[in-house]
Amino acid sequence: MLQYYKYKFLIMALKRHKMKENLFISKITTLFNNTIESLQFTHIAFCFDDNYAMPAGIAMSSVILNNPDKNLVFHLFANNVSNEKIIRFNQLSKENVTVICYEISDDFSINPDTLVLHVSASTCLRFAVPQILNKVTSRVLYLDCDVLCTSNLNELINTDLTNKYSAVVPDVDKTQEKQCTACNIPLGEYFNAGMIYINTDMWVQNNLTDKAFAMINSGEIYKFADQDVLNILMQGKTVFLPRFFNNLTSLTVGGQEDNFISKDTVIIHYVTGNKPWYQLYITPLYQSYIASSPWAKDKLLLANENAPSTTRRYAKLLASQHKYFSACKYYLLYLKHKAFKKH
Repeated sequence: MLQYYKYKFLIMALKRHKMKENLFISKITTLFNNTIESLQFTHIAFCFDDNYAMPAGIAMSSVILNNPDKNLVFHLFANNVSNEKIIRFNQLSKENVTVICYEISDDFSINPDTLVLHVSASTCLRFAVPQILNKVTSRVLYLDCDVLCTSNLNELINTDLTNKYSAVVPDVDKTQEKQCTACNIPLGEYFNAGMIYINTDMWVQNNLTDKAFAMINSGEIYKFADQDVLNILMQGKTVFLPRFFNNLTSLTVGGQEDNFISKDTVIIHYVTGNKPWYQLYITPLYQSYIASSPWAKDKLLLANENAPSTTRRYAKLLASQHKYFSACKYYLLYLKHKAFKKH
């Protein structure tokens, strides 16, 4: 019951204050609020735009399936997401699940020059999450939308964050070698920001939200945008966790990489633009989580429409397997995509 009144306070507080206090939030809607009195609360945040609404839902569904022993409070920071897609989250309602949606105002903007690779402006919303949620919790788990939770989160959320900003997982060696130098961070201490377990009290005390937005919009170009900024700001004040709490997985055509992931993995993070919700990259494991979710009947796109070379690679794979008819089909699709992009 105390948690319920905290949510009400949060909503009223953000409605009373403008701009700096509401941090780009134009509207807050509690989709549903279900709690079991005997269970502890775990707060989880996602930040996404319209393109990532479905993957966010699959990630949430995977958390719900593997964590029936806690009250799960999902905070969804939705940037220009259609009402139709927001309504779909109602189908995740369980007796231990609460979902609160924070709609982002038109005031939100990020220096476009630093949004290179496949980084979207919406990922930078995570800068505001700890500041806003500090009103209801001292701990929040931030997750990217391109993840699956495949085990219970208890060990992660029981991490001691005393005098630490967060618990994180180091990035892969290749990224360490480049970004530690670029960000002036000791080798081995550059983390991947797809999973961050955050101490919101310490975050707010050190005003990291304002500092992060100032850095990202300063005109300086950060290769990994918000991830670089967070690494610089939290340097020396993080707890480093084993890889199985943020298992970075790069998919290839055919999506077999999940077969090589250790059984103790808690969170799988599908990095690069090859995402498992595309037909060419879908993995059996991800397919099983889609099948048990409200998105089970959705038709999946063939591939990322901004990367037609994917279709060409798949055609080449099919040809090597002597599936020539299918290979021709996908090569023609590649040519079609390529011609469309030119126009």
